[in-house]
Amino acid sequence: MREDSFRTPVTLEGRYVRLVPLEPAHRLPLHEVGQDPEGMRYLLNAPGPSLEAMDAFLALIRARQASGTDLAFTTVRARDGKPVGMTRFLHIDRPNEAVEVGGTWLGRAWWRTPFNTESKLLMFRYAFEVEEAHRVCLQTDLRNERAQRAIQRLGTVREAVLRDDKLLPNGTYRSSVFYSILRDEWPRVRDGLEERLRGPWQPTGDQ
Repeated sequence: MREDSFRTPVTLEGRYVRLVPLEPAHRLPLHEVGQDPEGMRYLLNAPGPSLEAMDAFLALIRARQASGTDLAFTTVRARDGKPVGMTRFLHIDRPNEAVEVGGTWLGRAWWRTPFNTESKLLMFRYAFEVEEAHRVCLQTDLRNERAQRAIQRLGTVREAVLRDDKLLPNGTYRSSVFYSILRDEWPRVRDGLEERLRGPWQPTGDQ
């Protein structure tokens, strides 16, 4: 990976979603989407229930992006540009050609749709095929069984559980489950994700 890897804001285009650079104009729609406590329950950095908390959250993400450790996206619905959540590259480790995909949240209306699968496909493809990463990892709270199932369905390899590795704002500890994909595994993972996205899908509600 180059020194400038994962630094330039980019837009990643898919059939169902687009991942666009996080902008101040996304503040209000993201605040609306982020009001479901269940969707934020296990996030290490969550936007919070108020606009002031959202502003502080976005300022934190922008600061990390400016420092070069993160590259953030707003997830928008491809057909009309409606913001539906966020995701980002984080813990960007250029010397070791590694990066984490995380900080992901979607409004509940878009759970169990192609949105998360396609977002991950776009990000993995960018990491491996454009930035030439060797390793992409993901992690989640050990208590978050829904996220663990979703990560495993992507074709990742479960690596380890780090016990009580993160102290949470409420004074309790969380244990983190780590997954990864290596460069030589990417073709298998890519083919599996593309096959899943070719399957039948009937949108409902606001999707």
